[in-house]
Amino acid sequence: MTEAPEAGTDADPYATWVYDSGAAYLHPGLDRRATALSCVFEFSEPVDLPALAQAAGEGGFACPVLWAGSKTRFVPAAFVDPTPVEAGRVARMHTAFARHFGAGQARANLTLRDATLNMDWHDAPGPAPCADASDPIVIVAIIDDGIPFAHRNFACTGRNGTRIDYCWSQSATKGGYPMLYGQEFDKARIDALYAEYDGDEVAVYRAAGLAGDGNPNMRLPLDKAHSHGAHILDLLAGNAPGTDVGDQDRVHIIAVDLPAMTSAETSGFGKDMFLLSALHYIFDRADRIARAHAPAGAKVPLVINLSYGHSGGAHDGTGVLEAAMDEMIAARRQIHPTALVMPSGNMFLQSIHGVVDQAQFDAADGPVELKWFIPPQDRTSTYLEIWYPAGVDPSDYKIELMPPKAAGLEGDTFVMPDVPDAPRSRAHRLIRRAGFAICQLSTEKYRCGRWRHVVSLAPTEAEDDVAVAPAGVWRLRLTAHCPRALPEFTQHNGQKTAGGLQLWIQRDEDFGGAGTGARQGYFIDPNNALWDDTGAFNARDSLEDSAFVRRFGTLSGMATGALTLRVAGHVHASVEAARYSCAGGVRRNTHAPVSAGPQVAASAMSERSWAHWGVVAAGTRTGIQIALGGTSAAAPQVARALSMLFLDNPDCADQQSGDYAPLLPHIPGAVPVPTAGMEDPGGQERLGATLIRTDW
Repeated sequence: MTEAPEAGTDADPYATWVYDSGAAYLHPGLDRRATALSCVFEFSEPVDLPALAQAAGEGGFACPVLWAGSKTRFVPAAFVDPTPVEAGRVARMHTAFARHFGAGQARANLTLRDATLNMDWHDAPGPAPCADASDPIVIVAIIDDGIPFAHRNFACTGRNGTRIDYCWSQSATKGGYPMLYGQEFDKARIDALYAEYDGDEVAVYRAAGLAGDGNPNMRLPLDKAHSHGAHILDLLAGNAPGTDVGDQDRVHIIAVDLPAMTSAETSGFGKDMFLLSALHYIFDRADRIARAHAPAGAKVPLVINLSYGHSGGAHDGTGVLEAAMDEMIAARRQIHPTALVMPSGNMFLQSIHGVVDQAQFDAADGPVELKWFIPPQDRTSTYLEIWYPAGVDPSDYKIELMPPKAAGLEGDTFVMPDVPDAPRSRAHRLIRRAGFAICQLSTEKYRCGRWRHVVSLAPTEAEDDVAVAPAGVWRLRLTAHCPRALPEFTQHNGQKTAGGLQLWIQRDEDFGGAGTGARQGYFIDPNNALWDDTGAFNARDSLEDSAFVRRFGTLSGMATGALTLRVAGHVHASVEAARYSCAGGVRRNTHAPVSAGPQVAASAMSERSWAHWGVVAAGTRTGIQIALGGTSAAAPQVARALSMLFLDNPDCADQQSGDYAPLLPHIPGAVPVPTAGMEDPGGQERLGATLIRTDW
């Protein structure tokens, strides 16, 4: 094994690994033959979106639907690469952006499949305002994977067709109306397809290019009897066929169906452009629905459910996607109530989060050593992020990575790269084996805010003749060079965050049976009690034993924006937190741990009981029902309750503060079951202050 020297680059650690250092390995969702690279522009000041979209084409970029309701610093785009060579693709994108825009930067995401790309796309004009609209309406939106838009649970009463006004299938190759990538199916098109194929939902999806293409290498969620998106949309806005749904006819639906293989990349890399473009599309189409169906000047609430998440990130709301979502939501709240509902995550017990604080350094009286287990037969890359508190410089610490002893590499020690000179530059150090980079160590000041290291590790199994990373226990050695104490509690961008060096192993699992071969790594900590005194899974952190592994702080890194309503899952029979339901961070004080940073606001049922798994909702075909657990199933129930609250009373909440959780209907007399050891057991650490009803 050899070590390559440090190098500076404009690409972030993930893009550098996926497209350069680790290009020899499998990366779910990445079509290396594609000519278009998705990306997100970030500017220092808000830009005029229509003008930017028009100018982007001159620089080799194209933009999807952009909401014209406000200026923003973040813009989704696609870079159409004229060079049919994958090597250097990201560098060519950066060069094109710098040449055309000068200031700002572009962040590379996943590629766009050529079969879905429509470069001559032009958005169709919206409907004319409706003069006789009188009843208040509410709009619900979903961003998910496998949306069954012909399902009868989303039909109007009285044979008036579907309640889905717009559905953007980002991976569709035919049918509907073209978008920059994928196709749009509006209400007229969905109703026409349903009538044309006499209600045969399978035939509808095949005609739309979303099922039955016969390609065994292409995952099409609507080929299956169940999908994540079908279940979530039913919980959000479904009704049983033939029943009197009443006010549900005033609930308009917008759906965005993400590319299936994009969902398979569970680390979070590559999704930002797809999710941000989905949000722009939803806001734009919500304006169209308001013009066509709401009284002039009426408030039209919008409730968006995004049941996705990842474990890494700053967890303080400063991520690119979180900052972009906050800007857009704040702009729409100037006129209409707008809510984004997201799950807290399902990794509470998976030992993927650690904190090294001053107590650990004091107890060790020297370097602190951590153990990181990398499982065998993992066919996808593994990522570890190490975040410094605001105001702390990595030069004050030395962090070393040591491979497993049984790998025959004993004695090898690799140090994280030094702080790069340029503000926006990143430093990378490569560990090579048999000519392949099996590990990349990176240092960057993320968005010029807090410092972080990212460890990108190759799969431990691969079909091709490439070197793989050794499975087993990798070790991290952390040495403090600075005599000053590591902050226990920091405040950044107005949000209080847990202090110490924060470590997160990225989520790495085979989502939805995509066949990626992903396997989750985890920390090993002998001071972390896995079970409590009764033999049950331990639901508290072993702070008194100086454990570095933490359960609190596992909150989804995608859901820590200031304007996001975070939802946990509870067991219906006992009203206690589901054992996997993630929570916000905690910090020490002189008496007991207290909450720090973004926290859960509300919870809903994610398990019926310990004997009856999950929540029952629709499959991809009318009449099919399945059970699905996880906080993903809890979030749409909260979103649904909020939409019903807004339906007849859109003025019930302050549009600017958007603290909607206390307004939700709650279980009479129910309070969260306390978590032992917490100073405020009735607070928001696990289930939030509001446990909603689930009686629809």
